[in-house]
Amino acid sequence: MNKALIALFTTVLLATTSYLSQEDPMRTLYSEWKQQYQARFASQFEDEYRFEIFKQNYNYYQEENSRQSSYKLGLNQFATLTDEEFESIYLGGLDDSHVQIDETIKSYNYPESIDWSTKLNPIKNQGQCGSCWSFSAVGAFEAYFIFTNGSNFSYSEQHLVDCDKYSYGCNGGFAGNAIDYLNRNGAILEKNYPYAMKDQDCQKATGDTKAKGRKTWTTAEQAYEAIAQYPISVSVHASNWKGYTEGVFNNCINTSTNHAVVAVGYDKKGNWLIRNSWGTGWGLQGHIWLESGNTCGVLRRLDQVI
Repeated sequence: MNKALIALFTTVLLATTSYLSQEDPMRTLYSEWKQQYQARFASQFEDEYRFEIFKQNYNYYQEENSRQSSYKLGLNQFATLTDEEFESIYLGGLDDSHVQIDETIKSYNYPESIDWSTKLNPIKNQGQCGSCWSFSAVGAFEAYFIFTNGSNFSYSEQHLVDCDKYSYGCNGGFAGNAIDYLNRNGAILEKNYPYAMKDQDCQKATGDTKAKGRKTWTTAEQAYEAIAQYPISVSVHASNWKGYTEGVFNNCINTSTNHAVVAVGYDKKGNWLIRNSWGTGWGLQGHIWLESGNTCGVLRRLDQVI
């Protein structure tokens, strides 16, 4: 073998060794992630495609974490999804709000901080269905009854997904109108109308439990006063919440809303504590802190069950 071929072979070998050594830690991390989330893909091609997205997400999170310190991003159940896939599957709070936002605080008729997160029913998971609007409505509905008469029944989101024709099931909907639907028709216990994570025909339109009505707030002052009573339904823009793990989030790309959640508290700085519907493996045991003000459009739509 001549010297040129030996040199070429050595160069290729060194490059391959270097490449594999760089890839091994990421491959290991990916394997651990798949085992943790029981992820299975249809083909080797699909698995490689998801691995590439996994790496891109990981690198982006590392870069973002090195730039600031108010919040952290990390790998979770969404680690192999592109931003576009994440939005199309998990976001579905349609924006029907056209209001002027007032962030000024004129009086303080509420405690300096509140955290109702441990007083509510366990965090739920909407799964691969854009039904966040139903979870937001039911979450606020459940909170109203927990705080007004001490009953902590779990009510059905699937009832709304199937029967509230003002919204679009797994393709999105309006949390405020869903609260109105429950107050007109009555809520059904979740055990009697279990969540299916898909659109179905309406099995039963009416239930037995109704509140009196709904109030919609549009100012920070009203929001704090309402949350001080009990948790409320809010709409947000959550397109870049995918990798949130901890801290106070403030990197919102828009204030138009595409997701519905429940506001369950605030701290002394006015930051909002938000309960999500992506399970306890996301964020802070299913929650996120948002910076005070209209961060992620949180003040665009605030609905309180009354």
